[in-house]
Amino acid sequence: MLESKIAAGFEYVFPLFEMARTRYRAAEDVANPERHAPNTVRHERHLSDHTSRWITAPNNDTLYSNVWLDLSSGPVQVRLSEMPPGRYWSLAFMDIFTNHFAIAGQRLDGTGPVDLWVTGPAEDRMPVASGRHIKAPGQDAWLFIRCLVDGPGDLPHAHAMQERIHIEPPAGATYRPRVVPSSSRDPRNFLAVVNELLGRNPPPEKERALLAGWEEIGLRPGEADAWDHLSDATCQLWRDSIDPLHDKLSQASASGRREIQGWFASAIDMGDFGQNYPLRASVALGGLGALPPVEAMYFVRFHDDDEQLLDGRQRYVLHVPASGIPTDSFWSFSMYEPMADSQRFFVENPIRRYSIGNRTSGIVLNEDGSMDIAMQRQEPTEARLRANWLPTPDGPFQISLRTYMPRAELREGHAQMPCITKQ
Repeated sequence: MLESKIAAGFEYVFPLFEMARTRYRAAEDVANPERHAPNTVRHERHLSDHTSRWITAPNNDTLYSNVWLDLSSGPVQVRLSEMPPGRYWSLAFMDIFTNHFAIAGQRLDGTGPVDLWVTGPAEDRMPVASGRHIKAPGQDAWLFIRCLVDGPGDLPHAHAMQERIHIEPPAGATYRPRVVPSSSRDPRNFLAVVNELLGRNPPPEKERALLAGWEEIGLRPGEADAWDHLSDATCQLWRDSIDPLHDKLSQASASGRREIQGWFASAIDMGDFGQNYPLRASVALGGLGALPPVEAMYFVRFHDDDEQLLDGRQRYVLHVPASGIPTDSFWSFSMYEPMADSQRFFVENPIRRYSIGNRTSGIVLNEDGSMDIAMQRQEPTEARLRANWLPTPDGPFQISLRTYMPRAELREGHAQMPCITKQ
């Protein structure tokens, strides 16, 4: 009985630990020379590459900016001046459970401007008369900002977009140090971190009875020292369970997701998970910060069209039909090498190409408007495929398709999808 409760409770709160770990690296870790205080914006000025390890499955299409919001001292103002027309941008607000509670951006706001006031759950009214009020469900939130960048030569334009973002923290705000998330495989540290966050960020009303049922296994909001009050038998159960539970997370990655023509597609509840706790936990491990399908849709392939695992010791052609990928913004394929812990990162390669898409400079189309992308470790000999080369690692790999502002036929699974054939 306790073992099953530990399994269910771990799955439920694992995203909180991942959020705490990402926040700590960004805001408190003394080993990070670019750490930034809560309620201040941190701009990533460079395109992500194979050295980018601060978040799993980074993209190479947008520059990231992020703000770790702490609303315990009062409202935070988020202002963005008018953006250039035709360029993708978004402000995604996530609660500590990794659900999106608000999104602003090109899809909803065009070029802007926007003026937002973000308040904690105890604030019932706007602090001022002007602007838009966003009420967060807890005291902690992550504002994750994306600004389109069309390759290295476009960085100045993307930087100019980032400079239009302004964050005003509450006057006189102070922030207490948090429990340091050292390892989610250490049950003592795991419970201390998630309990601290649960004390600041209560779950939705309909889930509080569920959480109350896990009190005996140490999930106690606000009690960072809960481990010290557990029985020896319960502590041993945690020690015996924690590694297998981590291993199980990677197996839950397809929970609730759809398979469309060989591609695993974003679940309908991606980014706003409801009670799909297995999906929420696996996304926190393998794709923290993924947007809801109405804003962006993600597809991933592990196999070729013959259902054989993708491996860089083989050569493949990824064929995009002439109809393209139906979006109202842009799309791209990213090459990832899977890690032992199920995280995914870009692959080091001689041409420093980590993704390829409809905005990639120098791409060669077929006569009918379709596109063939060479996925292999060595440079292709054919000039057409050499221009369209997406280098692979030496071993297993995954190919991910990102689509921004996807059209209905793509979200509903009716669009013709790319195929992958081994050469």
